[in-house]
Amino acid sequence: MFYVGIDIAKNKHDLACINETGETVITNFRFANSCQGFHQLKLKLEQLSPITQDVQIALERTGHYNYNIVTFLRDLGYNVFAYNPLIIKEFAKSQSLRKTKTDRKDALLIARKLRSDVTPERYQTDRVLDELKELTRYQNRLIQSRSRCKNLYIRLLDIIFPELHRIVNNLYNQFIYDLLTNYPSPQRIARARFSSLLKIKRLTADKAHQIQETAKQTIGNASPVLSLELVQLIESIKHYDKQINQVQEEINLLMIELNSPITSIPGIGSRLGAIILAEIKNIHNFKNLNQLQAFAGLDPAIYQSGQMDNTGHMVKRGSSYLRYALIQAAKLIAIYSPHFKAYLRLKISQGKHYNVAVTHVAKKLIRVIYHLLKTNQLFDETKLR
Repeated sequence: MFYVGIDIAKNKHDLACINETGETVITNFRFANSCQGFHQLKLKLEQLSPITQDVQIALERTGHYNYNIVTFLRDLGYNVFAYNPLIIKEFAKSQSLRKTKTDRKDALLIARKLRSDVTPERYQTDRVLDELKELTRYQNRLIQSRSRCKNLYIRLLDIIFPELHRIVNNLYNQFIYDLLTNYPSPQRIARARFSSLLKIKRLTADKAHQIQETAKQTIGNASPVLSLELVQLIESIKHYDKQINQVQEEINLLMIELNSPITSIPGIGSRLGAIILAEIKNIHNFKNLNQLQAFAGLDPAIYQSGQMDNTGHMVKRGSSYLRYALIQAAKLIAIYSPHFKAYLRLKISQGKHYNVAVTHVAKKLIRVIYHLLKTNQLFDETKLR
């Protein structure tokens, strides 16, 4: 068996290899992050052994730079393992007290970590989960961009037509978008034929009359520039809506492929379930529940020194995406699950603020998720304690 470590960089990568006895076979092999470089890598690995199963390869999860090489190696049939950089850092401390760091030494260090690992399969890469992570994080960026557009949209309406929100509770309704796209100022709404307003889908005669009469007396200030910005913001919001839905469709397909028991939990659908699974990846990466809680940033900060022993707020380390999904899921399960609803009420009755009570629900929820993923069982309300 050969153990290969690859140190990833933007333009080039460094490879080192050791055998079963720990003897260095390849001290350093540098190849470019290019088609030619990948071909050289393929030849180098074939020189080690023509049997792909005799070669195990590990690298660090370094953002997006390892995505192409992992896919390339996986397609060749190699087992590829990806370590969190913190794990490699801790392993390095256990090997030497000297603070020396080079790409060459890092590659050899990764190879040694792989050889010493009793359960490297916990770090094996998974195509579906990798794609799910890309999709969920991309969807999150789209949602954030849409939120910025919506904030600017509300700002403009406060300038152009501040009275509109008193007539229409939800300014993101489709008929409001259609109304403002065709008539992007109160003056144009006031001058519009009433019969033309009624052609807008879902805009009732009563609501159209209220909007038009209010438009005639608005204190808002409109201009061609503001009207142009308003129309384009509406177009952007609708565009992001479409993209978010398209991404969700792809997420749904991957979730069907995974067939995870996590979606059996009340309140956790494809979107939140996908975020949780994508961030956790392999549940067997976590030896116990405390490790998963720490990764989600839901464990309390603890400080002990002499006579001082304090337990503080959540540390909020780890994956912020996972923490967000768990908090949102906690709010929903407290609605749909009688057990969790009672638990939330208990925490509030103990004097805890709603947000603090929700974090307690999230901690309880993560225990359920840990159990279901470890045992591959479906959620059962009757078994909760």
